[in-house]
Amino acid sequence: MRGEPSIDVGDVGHASARVYARHVLIRNMIDFKAPYTELEAKTYDRVIAPAVASFETVILEDALARIPRGGRLLEVGCGGGQLLAKIADRRADVSLVGLDLAPGQVARAKERTARFGGRVDAVEGSALELPFEDESFDGVLSVASIKHWPDPQRGLRECVRVLRPGAELHVVEANRGCRPEEVRDFVRRWKQPGFLWPISYALFRFAVADRSPDLYEAAAWIAEVGLEDVRAQPIEGTPGLLMSGRRTG
Repeated sequence: MRGEPSIDVGDVGHASARVYARHVLIRNMIDFKAPYTELEAKTYDRVIAPAVASFETVILEDALARIPRGGRLLEVGCGGGQLLAKIADRRADVSLVGLDLAPGQVARAKERTARFGGRVDAVEGSALELPFEDESFDGVLSVASIKHWPDPQRGLRECVRVLRPGAELHVVEANRGCRPEEVRDFVRRWKQPGFLWPISYALFRFAVADRSPDLYEAAAWIAEVGLEDVRAQPIEGTPGLLMSGRRTG
């Protein structure tokens, strides 16, 4: 399209050289294992979260179809509650709990889902020590969160612990092995001016995707936490991947 900023995804050595060089600085400046600051939380909520909906599509139909009527669903790393609200709209019979490490995100999730009353709640907590009893949920979801967990496999085992027998875990994350064109299309869905696309491309590719698992690592993680019917697969048309499995029984 004429006038549209371009992203030279095949060559980071020319016009984008300075952005590329900064990715080392970006990686050192951002502590991906710490809770979001208020500025980071607001930026994610307003700019990036709408594009993450393309990741969610792959799990919504499958995951919700398997939640029994009157079931209870947990989202680990719920952010500002966008997915909680979407699910609550689709399944009026399901109760939901969102968990996030950042107090500001929990507050936003509570505000965004207040219209659902006591059927939806959000709590502050760590994925590594879920504040819930064993076998207390009929499904667990996590979207774009596991890269922030200091110990991903410990967090996955916690997710499995709170699943009821036969219930499923679905985890979506950025794919370190994503293709350049997938990143390009993804960042163009962020709510931002077009002139920021090249910077956002570099930020996502070198600071986010590089800290995320590739398909082989994701397959190893999900295979080692005691689930049945495990799978790890790329999410078509996005720079994301899906890990899923079902608790024995």
